[in-house]
Amino acid sequence: MRRARRVSGASLAAVAAIAAAFSLVGARGAGAAPIDGIHNIQHVVVIMQENRTFDHYFGTYPGANGIPSGVCVPDPLNGGCVAPFHDAADKNYGGPHGASDYVADFNGGLMNGFVGRAESGSKCVGTNPNCSPCTEQGSAASQCIDVMGYHDAREIPNYWAYAQNFVLQDAMFEPSSSWSWPQHLFQVSGWSATCADYTNVATCTSNLNGPPNPDPPYSASNPLPWTDITYLLHAHGVSWGYYVLKGSEPDCEVDSSVTCTSVPQNYKTPNIWNPLPYFTDVQSDGELGNVQSLSNFYTAVGNTSSCGLPHVSWIDPAGQVSEHPTSLVSAGQAYVTSLIDAIGNSRCWESTAIFLSWDDWGGFYDHVVPPQVDANGYGFRVPGLVISPYAKAGYIDHQTLSHDAYLKFIEDDFLGGQRLDPASDGRPDPRPTVRENLVPGDLINDFDFNQPPRPPLILPTHPAPGPASNPPGYAPPAPASTPPPTPSPTASPQSTVPAAATVLQLVASVARRQDMRRHHGVYATVGCNEACSLLAHGHLSLTSHHRHLRLGSVRVTLAANHAIRIQLSLSPGAFAAVRGALRSGRTVKAAIDIDATAHEARRAYLVEVQITYR
Repeated sequence: MRRARRVSGASLAAVAAIAAAFSLVGARGAGAAPIDGIHNIQHVVVIMQENRTFDHYFGTYPGANGIPSGVCVPDPLNGGCVAPFHDAADKNYGGPHGASDYVADFNGGLMNGFVGRAESGSKCVGTNPNCSPCTEQGSAASQCIDVMGYHDAREIPNYWAYAQNFVLQDAMFEPSSSWSWPQHLFQVSGWSATCADYTNVATCTSNLNGPPNPDPPYSASNPLPWTDITYLLHAHGVSWGYYVLKGSEPDCEVDSSVTCTSVPQNYKTPNIWNPLPYFTDVQSDGELGNVQSLSNFYTAVGNTSSCGLPHVSWIDPAGQVSEHPTSLVSAGQAYVTSLIDAIGNSRCWESTAIFLSWDDWGGFYDHVVPPQVDANGYGFRVPGLVISPYAKAGYIDHQTLSHDAYLKFIEDDFLGGQRLDPASDGRPDPRPTVRENLVPGDLINDFDFNQPPRPPLILPTHPAPGPASNPPGYAPPAPASTPPPTPSPTASPQSTVPAAATVLQLVASVARRQDMRRHHGVYATVGCNEACSLLAHGHLSLTSHHRHLRLGSVRVTLAANHAIRIQLSLSPGAFAAVRGALRSGRTVKAAIDIDATAHEARRAYLVEVQITYR
């Protein structure tokens, strides 16, 4: 019988938060990490999605600085106020999110202008039903003002699974208090500016709205003369790539618009989300070709001999998978999962740090007052995740960070700490601050380079919903300090309310596709909400031969609200048969039966797993 390994301190809720089937697959050559600190990371991948706040996606995540109790934001149109609510809708609407909208939502630090600004951005008047505040029951049925809604593992189980297994940042702020155009300029250059003369960098000054919109028909595109990070990468011989998904642009061309007609994009179309071709240093360095189709990213990670990615990669979504309202949350999660899975299944995983975030707040509510580091920001809080074999496990980072921290990490890893600093980078410009030096926190604290590299987390792109979270401001009840007194035999009887019976719940997470090359058996993570006995068994079917091979069974006793990871193993002879069948192109499937019992209750979980050997 295979020994089960306990997930230390894992609660049933934590396991349920990743109940969308997953597998932790073995890292290639996993061993002690080289004593090389940050330089264990040879590939940085920045995945930037669109328009969500931390409270909107992680406001009820256990242990994070989430939505406090008692929040209710004024509703100028309908009267009263709107409290945060669980939003089950896959399609959201958000609100306007330009520089003036930030001022209105921020409202002098009261953080209570979100509903009113969403109403004005939707041009709400009178009794328009689309202008009613959403409720948990009604948000999925029709359009409504949804900026006070929040999602949890029911809608975004994969994002919550990444947080549970790697690093969640609950104090990550957008770098400027504005919309997508300046955010993407900050992402690659640490500044957003306008210039009196775009051929003379000395005439450039900070601007929260960015340069004039470069996309037709708004204005002719101007060259951007200040320095971006690729100038330093080129000077140090560090490779980079900016990958663009073909489709529609992720956001409206006008910062105050909530909805608009989509505009096509591909890697050959410089735009607000693909800004590097506008920079004169990219042009003069002859590196316009580094801006490329996302298909090249999948080709690079598919290299079987070595990691084909450049040292630094940025990935720009298309509108339909950007999570920018009104694109579907599920479509964005599936797209991001496919990117992370591709890295996890590749030779790149062992040397990669993935930074996943969202470019601005999209009009959605967040309760944290942003710090002011200079005249440009910060803007509102956005979700941030760090996914890497060296990332700390299940860690919530409370450091104050912004997207400028990505530039700082790249500079520390590949450039010897050289900053985008006019005084020392060899290409002076009049930026007022060196943004990397203003970031209070340091991403290096999200890593443990003394640990052996951890295996990747491979998730399905279309997972089952996870469990409900506790409501905003939830505090677990304090345990009773002393047991209640025992009534004396002569005491008069008192009426009592019987405790509600506990219903046995079994949580089982099994990846629907598992690779026998990496582990000689089938893995699952299981837990019960009360103490239970668990039996897991199964068999493999070699379908073309109608042959069945038994998997080793697992029998364990589980404590209440704890989870374990189990393996149903194969004997050496059975493994050889499976390997031979897979190499000859035959289909192999595993049927897994997991049974949990407690007292007189029983719960069962049946699942079929596709077996591969790669």
